[in-house]
Amino acid sequence: MIEARKTAVALEEGELIELARIVIDRDEKEALRFLKKSVYDKVAKAQRGRLKSHLDTGGESPVEIFKKGG
Repeated sequence: MIEARKTAVALEEGELIELARIVIDRDEKEALRFLKKSVYDKVAKAQRGRLKSHLDTGGESPVEIFKKGG
């Protein structure tokens, strides 16, 4: 599962050509396949490999966490 946060995805030259073809052809099935393979899978892979920062607190202030002893 991916996190809902800003993520950049780099597309290779071949993927950009494929994307242009899909848009020109209005190919809905290929568009979904492309999104799954070239976007979703890359985002999921990037997020799996991301190290968690000590500042990733889920919205809670680091000061409040420190005060609680956590």
